[in-house]
Amino acid sequence: MKLLPVLPLALAALFAMPQANAADIKQDNINSCVNGAVKYKVADKSNATKLCNCTIGVRSNMTIGQMWEIESYAQDKKDPSNLPYVKAMQKDLQQCTVGLDLKKPQKPA
Repeated sequence: MKLLPVLPLALAALFAMPQANAADIKQDNINSCVNGAVKYKVADKSNATKLCNCTIGVRSNMTIGQMWEIESYAQDKKDPSNLPYVKAMQKDLQQCTVGLDLKKPQKPA
């Protein structure tokens, strides 16, 4: 089930990471993800927490070299979705949604 374009969100979050202690960055990203998913009514807090823990976990496995390569593709207006590690990451990100009750994003009230 493809509700959100997950890869662009993953990349945007990487460049918008808050300043924090190294040990806090992953948890800060999970918390921001959960808050956003709840705010936009994509999921309740329980499902959002499961989704965000999984997606942040998948994203945390990207190397800096992979991020640079994806950014280079974007700057050259090329589609990075055919890169082998991007395909694998997309598959892993899709697995993060299995069994969760997710909805299309809605504007907050």
